[in-house]
Amino acid sequence: MKFNITKRNVILALSIIALLFLIVWGFLPSPVQVGVEQVNQAPMEVTLEEEGITRVKDRFVISAPVTGYILRVQHEVGDSVSDGNELFRVQPVPDMISARQREVALAQLESAKARLRQAEESYSLAEMEKQLANKELERIQNLFDDGIGSAQVLDNAKLAARRASAHLTSSEFSVEVAEHNVDAATSALKSFQTPGNQEQIPITAPADGKILKIHHESEGPIQAGMPLMEIGNPQSLEIRADLLSTDAVKINPGTRVRIKRWGTDTLLEGIVTIVEPSGFTQVSALGVEEQRVPVIMDILSHFNTWRPLGDGYRVVAEFIIWQGDDVLQVPSSSLFRIEGDQWALFVAADGNAQLRQVDIGRQSGLRTQIIDGLTTGERVITHPDERIEDGVRIEVRE
Repeated sequence: MKFNITKRNVILALSIIALLFLIVWGFLPSPVQVGVEQVNQAPMEVTLEEEGITRVKDRFVISAPVTGYILRVQHEVGDSVSDGNELFRVQPVPDMISARQREVALAQLESAKARLRQAEESYSLAEMEKQLANKELERIQNLFDDGIGSAQVLDNAKLAARRASAHLTSSEFSVEVAEHNVDAATSALKSFQTPGNQEQIPITAPADGKILKIHHESEGPIQAGMPLMEIGNPQSLEIRADLLSTDAVKINPGTRVRIKRWGTDTLLEGIVTIVEPSGFTQVSALGVEEQRVPVIMDILSHFNTWRPLGDGYRVVAEFIIWQGDDVLQVPSSSLFRIEGDQWALFVAADGNAQLRQVDIGRQSGLRTQIIDGLTTGERVITHPDERIEDGVRIEVRE
């Protein structure tokens, strides 16, 4: 049988083939639009944030040395006082003087002298530590200048020198406070030496600073040991933040801190000085009991930078747990678990999604370190959903 190939037959055949192709194409699943991000190496930090409260570190609470009658306090909160300035006067009450109170006053004087000796020893030790820290900084600086030491070691030495300097200043203040305690105890004892002594006892400032609180401003009777006034140095602020115990174990003395959101956009530099060994229970706003640990920080930035800060101000402390300069990383949203604890993600390659198992390292919120399974330059799907499977056709969303 002879079959004639005509132009009409060719056109008809091509039309049928095109129609079949369109039908098959229409039933094929359309590519899934996805967002991708290229894998790269970049600096990465692991941090913790917690609210903190500032407080004056070198604070002195002035108490009534004897039972008596306080005269009206002429000073106000915020007034600057110098070492030795008279703050107020106390009139002892003669009929309350007894042999027992004299013995108590004598014991308080001996205790004040012992604390003075202890403060002087601490000051001597702080002075030696400062000298050693300065020598160590000088040695490491010379090595760094010769191209031997690392920048991290030099930074640690600088922080150690600054901490030693701050400790020396605090120790010096402690000596001044201890000397004042001796003077106050001596004055109290003198008031008990002679029955019927009506001499007023002047109470003076133990050190330079500002008046932070006045507990008893008006005239009136007072008991021995009653707190009357608080004085402190506003330049010696520290910060306390109460961290969850599971976060506090990641922090050590010397951990660097960024202090932010304290009223300006300026970031302040700080350092952890104490992670207290004992925690406490706190009930959250949702009614959940939490174990919190107090963490104390010093501010290392220059005082002029944070001069507006005062005692009891709110700040946000960002603790730098870990840092890396060239870290292979991906968005945390691209990762998911398979087969138990194994992590995986989808790589966009040749228009398809390829399932890839990876080993992860540090995690910092939106970014995750990749230890193994990816190379620089590959592209990963940032937000895979249930439509994405191994081998699925994808279209990169612009």
